[in-house]
Amino acid sequence: MSNFKYGDACQSGDDKYVIAQFRSDTSLAWVHDLRSFLNLKELKYKDFHPRRHQVFSNAEMWAKFDKGVQQAEITILDPRAYESVLIDEWLDQRAEPGIDFDQRTLNEEVGLFMLRLSPLSIASHTTFDFYFEQMAFDGRFPPDSDIEFNDFSPADIKRRAGGRLRDATVLAARAHAMLSPSERREMVAICSRASNVPFGTRRALLARMCRIFDIDHPNSVPILNEFSERVSHAAGMRNAASVLRGAHKMVSESDSRNVDHIQAADMAAGWAVDLLMCNRDDYRELAKRFAWVGVNGVVVLG
Repeated sequence: MSNFKYGDACQSGDDKYVIAQFRSDTSLAWVHDLRSFLNLKELKYKDFHPRRHQVFSNAEMWAKFDKGVQQAEITILDPRAYESVLIDEWLDQRAEPGIDFDQRTLNEEVGLFMLRLSPLSIASHTTFDFYFEQMAFDGRFPPDSDIEFNDFSPADIKRRAGGRLRDATVLAARAHAMLSPSERREMVAICSRASNVPFGTRRALLARMCRIFDIDHPNSVPILNEFSERVSHAAGMRNAASVLRGAHKMVSESDSRNVDHIQAADMAAGWAVDLLMCNRDDYRELAKRFAWVGVNGVVVLG
C-alpha cells in the first residue's frame, strides 16, 4: 500500500525526539548496498557512525547514502521548547521555582502541554461529540452502534502511554508524524462537514495516516489506533479498517531487522541528529537536506 510510511526515531543529547519516515514506495536499493559495504546484517546508525569516514572515502557509496537519506521526512519534538513556555508563564504569574513548582511538576505539565497541542487533541470527546451525534442523526451509522471510546484527555492518554515525560514525548511525536499541519487542518475541516466531502477524498486523507514504526514504544500503538478510529468515525467512515488495503490496523510496530524502510529511517534519524548538532540546531539547514522537516507541529522551510 503506497500510502504507508515507515518510521524510526533517535533522541538527541538535549532530549529532542527525532522521527524519520519513508514512504512504502520509496526506492531503497542504497540500504542493501550500504549494508553489504559495511558487512552488517542490519543497518543501524549506531554502527554506521563510527565507520562513516570509511563510507565517505568511497565516493559512490557516500553519494548513494546521501541521496538516500535525503528522501526522508523528519518530524522533531522538542520538549524544552514547551518547558520554556510554561516556565515563562509561571514566572509571569509570580510563581517561585522550588516553592510553587519543581522539575517533577514541570515534567508532568510539559507532557500534558505537548499532548494538548498535538494532533491527538482533535479526537477529544469535546471535539467529536457533536460529529458523532450528527452522524447518528444523518444515519451514517446506526444509533445503536457499539461505538464506545475511552476518555481521550491529555491526562488519560499520558497515563495509558506510561505516565512519564518520555512516554508523552513519543506519543505526541508519533501523532505529529501521522498528520502534518496542513493535513491536520484538512482533517478538522472534513470532520466538520463529512457528508459534503467525497468519499474518496476522506478515504485518501485517512489512508495517509497509516504508519509502521520500529519497536520502541508499544504502549503508544493502541492509543494511536484509537485516535485513527475516532478520526475515521468523525469523517463518516465505518471504521479505520475500511480505509486500509490488506492491513488490520492503521498503526503498528515491526522489527527493523525485517524491514529495509525502518533501517533507512534509523539511518536518517541518526543523520538528522548529527546534522542538528553540527549546525547548532539550525532547523533551516536541516530542511535543506531532507524532503520535509517539521518541529513541534510547525513546518520548517529550507
